[in-house]
Amino acid sequence: SEPNDLISVAATSHPTMPVSPVSGRTRSSPRRTKSPAKFSPSAAASEPKKSPSKAKPAPKVKASPALALPKIKPTKSGVLSGISALGGLLLAYAAMGSRLQIEVPTGPVTFLNFAVATGAAYGGGFLLVPKFLIDINFSKSPDKYHIFFARFIGFLMCLLSHMIHTKAMGADTSKFAAIMMSGCAFLGPTYAGLKLNPKQTPAGHMPAHVIMLVAGILAATE
Repeated sequence: SEPNDLISVAATSHPTMPVSPVSGRTRSSPRRTKSPAKFSPSAAASEPKKSPSKAKPAPKVKASPALALPKIKPTKSGVLSGISALGGLLLAYAAMGSRLQIEVPTGPVTFLNFAVATGAAYGGGFLLVPKFLIDINFSKSPDKYHIFFARFIGFLMCLLSHMIHTKAMGADTSKFAAIMMSGCAFLGPTYAGLKLNPKQTPAGHMPAHVIMLVAGILAATE
């Protein structure tokens, strides 16, 4: 009976403490702690590696083809283009009413009759035999659209040459002819020599460059 008396005394003195019915000893529940994660080499190898982010380069701004300057070729074509460009500048100088104080012996040849002769020759060629004229100037075979534009332009060139010959503009005929031929010098042989591949031979496109220089000299020295 003594063990039972001891159990009852312990239960009354400590009512909140659980008592083991067998041994009479108190037990407290142990605290559970999380075990640290173990390092696994295989798991680390399987994880995808994040590549460092690279800064995107700024987009390059390309110049508009319309604003880009033509590249001057250091060849025969480039030299000839410079000759016709010089003629165009002299024609523009004469169109502004200025003259060079240089005396050039030209004989019976004047600027106006030179402009009429060359304009009518090229205009008649474009109007009547456009394919032949394009073939001797360029290594391209013209199609029906080129033929159409060539004849259209040829008619206008013949008409302008007739107006210059008859001096339809009166006192401004020389100025008109200089403006017309200056534009033709830059948009014609100069542009063709820099941007296209004309046949630069005496029987091909070469004479067009020389014609513009001669016209500029005549207009700026009369």
